[in-house]
Amino acid sequence: MEFVAIRGGGSKSLILADEQVSALADCLPAIRESMCVGGERAVIKCESGNLRLHTHRRHGCARLFVGTEYISLTHPDMEYLLRVFPILQEQLRDYISALPDMLSYVTSYLASTSFVEPQANSSTNIDNHQLYEELVNFV
Repeated sequence: MEFVAIRGGGSKSLILADEQVSALADCLPAIRESMCVGGERAVIKCESGNLRLHTHRRHGCARLFVGTEYISLTHPDMEYLLRVFPILQEQLRDYISALPDMLSYVTSYLASTSFVEPQANSSTNIDNHQLYEELVNFV
């Protein structure tokens, strides 16, 4: 999953692996709660490998670090993430479960000269006609 932040001098992106996405999902509710506290904000830190997420007292934001790179998240950003994160996690789960079928299809395509019908039990999360068109244009 990629997060992109637009800054005055350009943009910055952070790429999270699937285990980091799960860790972030676990941290978001506590971070949001700490941002909602009035007055002196509590500092909440969440760390998983090279992923760190913590509130910043003085600025009223959270910072999402991957290694030494970070992006800042405001309270509205956090609210948005909390609303869309379950959908993003579901899409990531579907992508991971469809990956073996997609790789099988690509292998079948490379050994053929025309459209290959997918196996009957292949993932319904793959649009094989679109995948075929992309493979034709790529090769």
